Amino acid sequence: MGPMEILWLTVLLFFIGIALVRGYPKELGIITLIFGLLFIITEFGIVYLPQLFDTIAAQLSLDSYDQRTQEHLVSITLSLIFILVLFAGYAGNTLAFPGSPARGGKGFILNVLVGLLNGYLIAGTLWWLQDVNNYPVTATGWLTLPLTPVAETIAAWLPPYVAPPVFWAVMVVVMLVLRVRK
Repeated sequence: MGPMEILWLTVLLFFIGIALVRGYPKELGIITLIFGLLFIITEFGIVYLPQLFDTIAAQLSLDSYDQRTQEHLVSITLSLIFILVLFAGYAGNTLAFPGSPARGGKGFILNVLVGLLNGYLIAGTLWWLQDVNNYPVTATGWLTLPLTPVAETIAAWLPPYVAPPVFWAVMVVVMLVLRVRK
């Protein structure tokens, strides 16, 4: 596979396309969901999941369980949870903001901006789960290390590195207030 930044950019463009098709009111609901997931993953998942896997490995007396195995398990588990919850959010009609999208150029620009934010949050969170777990995906051959200088620069700006967990919780509250206001 190619450099990480190419994969990241591809996912980003994919979600811009989705936003153009679905419209920003529905995508704002997904952003709310992502903010909640980011809070749960960064505040609890990345802290308690390794402890849970350590406990399970100790109870089962697994000899082959080491730090690298734990990183693989944490990365895979949190990535799958993130993707499955997003899939459920996209498949359902939950949290869609009321109203219809603006028409013309204004609607197009809003769709692109919201899609860009969605793509950044989704691709960035999945990348961060790799980065914080020392890139277990390299074992599969999907990625080779070291990262390119461009990828290193982008990696410093991934969503969980940009804001602390409490920011994501506050953003959920803000989005819910915006969703229910009349």
